Amino acid sequence: MADRERAASFGQRLAAIRAELERLRFETDRRWDELLSRLAENPEETFSAEARSQPATGGLAPVRGAVSAESARRLDASADQVEALTRFLEECLRHASRAVLLVERHGRAQPWKSAGFDGAPAERGAAVLLPGSDALERVREGVPQRLDAGNDISRALGAADAREAILVPFVVGEKVSGAVYADAAPEERSKLDPDAIALLTFLAGLVVDRLAKRKLIPSPALRPAEASAPGPRELGGPLAPPDARESRDEARRFARLLASEIKLYNEDAIAEGRERGAFSARLQDDIDRGRRLYEERVPAEVRAGADYYLEELRGVLGDGRSEQAGIFAGPPPARE
Repeated sequence: MADRERAASFGQRLAAIRAELERLRFETDRRWDELLSRLAENPEETFSAEARSQPATGGLAPVRGAVSAESARRLDASADQVEALTRFLEECLRHASRAVLLVERHGRAQPWKSAGFDGAPAERGAAVLLPGSDALERVREGVPQRLDAGNDISRALGAADAREAILVPFVVGEKVSGAVYADAAPEERSKLDPDAIALLTFLAGLVVDRLAKRKLIPSPALRPAEASAPGPRELGGPLAPPDARESRDEARRFARLLASEIKLYNEDAIAEGRERGAFSARLQDDIDRGRRLYEERVPAEVRAGADYYLEELRGVLGDGRSEQAGIFAGPPPARE
């Protein structure tokens, strides 16, 4: 008797559960039918109010903090440091209203080049920032800084109207060698993307550091893929036969890099030297150092054919003008 009662009780509970499941299924189907009908009549409800308020652009909106492969390839394809840093500032304008590269000069952070400004308020020598700035000191320690509206650094750079700004350490060879300032102008308050600026700064530091070491521009990993051509191809890489022209081209690239580095950090002295027809002793020290590096890197048999270092000095520092050729009469005397 007890067993029959337990079986009957279990059957009742099972029937109740089955009925509840049927009710839930029916309710779910009803709600889905209502939702589909409503969306068919009002498809705009598929998107949020924020998404509906965005203008149509014909494509996906840019992702915050993302840097495109195109930007990375453009930086990587730079022939020297000056070109790499100039392209870097141009790329920053994809993610900010204005950008300035600050370099360390005699213990002070000084503007080297800017992008996005009306005119050139932040070019080299136009303003010198106080070394006691707390934000700059933190950047020298490798810590990015957010700057609020009305900060002293924005005002010193001619960007007093900035709604917000950032300072990102510029690192080359594991050393903080400067900083990048980027901001949002009043009419573009939402344009500043700190994460994207930080990633671009990181990539630019790697490119500048690698320019003196690599042989291939751009790097193979960033070079766009091309279709394979049929037929035999010459061996490349370590299996390729020696090529004298390749050695000369490499020597010329290295000489151009050394000359560009001298120009990067001595623009004022170079301008003065062009006017006077002679460079100062301080600049001559940099030229001598470049000569030593050139002779250490380039084999003697390549240097015997032509003095590429002297040619690039004339082209880069002398601005390629024939009247400046006398500034570089030939290799400087050996230093003890």
